[in-house]
Amino acid sequence: MKTSTKTTGIKKPKYNVLVVDDEEKICKIIKIFLDMSSRFSNVVLAKDALEAMMKLNNQDFDLIIVDKSMPNRSGLDFILNLKKSFRLGKIKVLLISGCLTKEDTLLAMKLGIKDILIKPFNRQRLMEKVSTILNF
Repeated sequence: MKTSTKTTGIKKPKYNVLVVDDEEKICKIIKIFLDMSSRFSNVVLAKDALEAMMKLNNQDFDLIIVDKSMPNRSGLDFILNLKKSFRLGKIKVLLISGCLTKEDTLLAMKLGIKDILIKPFNRQRLMEKVSTILNF
């Protein structure tokens, strides 16, 4: 959950983020981009939905960044299961994808996902989306 640090007399919350993507390079790039900002205290990586669920059972997160296309369970299926949980359903989500169909977009909207980031993206686009979602 959010932690605070004191900087010039103003407390700024720090956020915990879970990144779920089967592409290790994408996970590492997102972690590097987020670690460059002082707004994040913990960026945790998961290679699939199963590993992500294990991490969600052991830690609290403010934001989940999840890829739509993953083996075994898609990012949208993962989010659907999250939304069924009282505790986990309140975590904010950023969906990332290299290929998104109209049906995927409609399902994402039904699941309450307002923010989607299309690959490839740069640090500026990622930070714009993340700051909008977390309101900083």
